[in-house]
Amino acid sequence: MAVKEELRAGAKASRNSTIALIFLAAIKGSVGFYSGSSSLIADAIHTSMDIFTSLAVWVGLKLSLKSSGEHFPYGYYKAENLVALFVSLLIILSGVELVREALSTIRDPAEIEFQGLALGAAVFSVITIYALSQYKFRVGNEIGSQALIADATHSYTDVFSSMVVVVAIIGSMLGMPWLDSLGVLVISVVIFKLGISTAKESALTLMDAWLDRDSIETIRESVEHIPGVNRVDDIRLRRSGLVVFGEMQVESAGECDLKRVEFLSAEIEEVVKDKIKNLEHLSVDVKPGKMSELRIAIPVAGSEGLQSKLSRHIGKTPYYIFVDMEDNKLKNWNVVENPAADLERKRGVKTAEFLEEKGVNVIIVKDIGEGPFHKFHDSFIRILGMPDDVDDVQALIERITELDVITSPTE
Repeated sequence: MAVKEELRAGAKASRNSTIALIFLAAIKGSVGFYSGSSSLIADAIHTSMDIFTSLAVWVGLKLSLKSSGEHFPYGYYKAENLVALFVSLLIILSGVELVREALSTIRDPAEIEFQGLALGAAVFSVITIYALSQYKFRVGNEIGSQALIADATHSYTDVFSSMVVVVAIIGSMLGMPWLDSLGVLVISVVIFKLGISTAKESALTLMDAWLDRDSIETIRESVEHIPGVNRVDDIRLRRSGLVVFGEMQVESAGECDLKRVEFLSAEIEEVVKDKIKNLEHLSVDVKPGKMSELRIAIPVAGSEGLQSKLSRHIGKTPYYIFVDMEDNKLKNWNVVENPAADLERKRGVKTAEFLEEKGVNVIIVKDIGEGPFHKFHDSFIRILGMPDDVDDVQALIERITELDVITSPTE
């Protein structure tokens, strides 16, 4: 589901919740006045306050749907986080109100008339509010809306307050009005905990804190497995309403042109999108890595080691010598037969695949066709030109720092 569609789904859920709460508050208020149940009247007032909470969430989600403007280039998505913080404060205030009501009823327990009618309205309220909370939880979790989840949490705490009304009415019927006050005090503790937790998460999100550290490590590991990425230097993610914005700095496996940087950036963004839901934009800074350790592939006509004569072909050459160097100093070498030399078709491409499997990051050639060139280029293997006045491997290695980079096919 696209972000805009998710925002519309969240706004629809808030609108439906608001309508249901208006209907419920009217029922509880009417029955409360008719039966004389002060707890049911108080619960109706409480539900009336929840109407404004749902309206606030609806407004926040509708604001998030607005297109970016000159003053809000990142969109209005954080309106949703602001509303979530506002709702969490209302949750805490609801807990304070419940404590106040509990202390009041301890001193002056109420007598209820038409107890059956009052009990029926209270039970209906519990069922309706519970259904509303689960509906908003489901939609909120599906779209990742902090505000809608906070509102669902608020509704869920209202289930308990409505259950207190049920207990109060039953207690009145059984001659035990003190059950009301005891239940309210217990529920208020739960409400405070939920409210503080939601407020903390909303405030941290507004301050661009990223709370899911495990996802950072998962992204780092996934991106570092992309061919052409040496390492990930920095990852920064921040949530704005339902969407996520990110920045990443990576080091490529050697130098690469702008086209390859663009391709690599797009590949990284696709990997991150698989890990982070609703990724709106990822800025990738690709810095070329310095290759201190080189594994060089050189086509040779024979297997005489560093005295081997150079070959001017990529696919037809019978042997390749692999030369390992560190900080321009020779470490070791070995000569290997070219398994693609006797093939009739695609010798160059198959040779390129063979060299890639061997971990080569530099190849020195005289001429190169389009197929092997793009294969080497896409694998971040640097292609150096072989000079005409050099005959053997030893002399070529001594001039390694002077060789030009081949940037396009030569055949």
